[in-house]
Amino acid sequence: MSEGGHFLILSVDRDDDLEVKTRIRTPIQGREAVQDAATRLALADPEEADANALFATIKKYEELKASGVDCEVASVCGTADRGFDADRKIRREVEQLLSRGNYTGIILVSDGGDDEHVIPVLQTLKPIISVERIVIKHSKTVEETYLVLGRYLRMLVFDPHYSKWFLGVPGLMLLFAGVLVVFQYVIAAQLATLLILGGAFFIRGFNIDRSVAGILSTGPYGYIRLFSIFSSSLVVLVGLSFGVGSLPSPVVNQVSLSPSLILVYGALLFGYFLKGALLFVWAGIGIYAIGALLAHLVRGSVRAWRDGVVLVMLALLYLPVDLFSTILIGGTKESTILLISYVLVGLAVIFGVTSTVYARLRLRSLTKE
Repeated sequence: MSEGGHFLILSVDRDDDLEVKTRIRTPIQGREAVQDAATRLALADPEEADANALFATIKKYEELKASGVDCEVASVCGTADRGFDADRKIRREVEQLLSRGNYTGIILVSDGGDDEHVIPVLQTLKPIISVERIVIKHSKTVEETYLVLGRYLRMLVFDPHYSKWFLGVPGLMLLFAGVLVVFQYVIAAQLATLLILGGAFFIRGFNIDRSVAGILSTGPYGYIRLFSIFSSSLVVLVGLSFGVGSLPSPVVNQVSLSPSLILVYGALLFGYFLKGALLFVWAGIGIYAIGALLAHLVRGSVRAWRDGVVLVMLALLYLPVDLFSTILIGGTKESTILLISYVLVGLAVIFGVTSTVYARLRLRSLTKE
């Protein structure tokens, strides 16, 4: 016996693939027996990780033998349930192997994962001197990863909640692009692709689809809110386009050629933009406020008072903002004085309206109590 002791190089198959697939009974001891078991298991299932672990056990045995270490190679199996019965069977078979020789310790060769759960069981019998972990492409961990990925892929394909984004949006994009390419509208196909993809990202990114569903789920008034939101958005976009269209071309050309001129003409350009966009932007905000007001009236909510105050504020602010745009374009001193007058009158009216609304709401709450 060598000076370093006598060691058992052990391969553990906790889920019993060896016995199930080859009908070989364990424990197996000796190089030839283990090699025969590994060969038969590889032939029965070439993708079986435990076959590679058996060959790795033989390789470790030969390496230690070549370096003068006194050792023996063996293999044991558990049961298919991988639980208490499997660990008890492994312990019983290892006890049989240890009874056949005066072993100093165990060298465990494992493909990782589940098989290493038996380490506490083995340590109660003999010290584990070393654990050799074999990393194999089709190991259990990788197989479980593939199973998880497959499950998520099936969910993306068959679950309507996810498939409409994972398959529906790309499918619609490819369908439009394909039709346009057939009719030789290549630029239009590119534009349609960008619009569909950008729209999908925008809707999902800002949770617009769920917001719309939440609005509609609140009852009849939800349709009023949804209509007012979409119509007001369209009117505001029209107003912004009119604002851009009202910019004086000579000034825009100068600023585009020399961006530093924005400091000189910035106020003038903003004045023209505001003058052109104001009416439609204000109308869009008013449509949104009216929709909210009607929806809250249908529900009998006290928020209808707040929406009414918003409409009053919009009406009061229209003339000051319009006059402000005129001043930016090239107003006079009288225009500035008139703007101040508008602001003061607006503050007085808003103070009166909010005071009245607050008093009514307070009286209503006291009456309910």
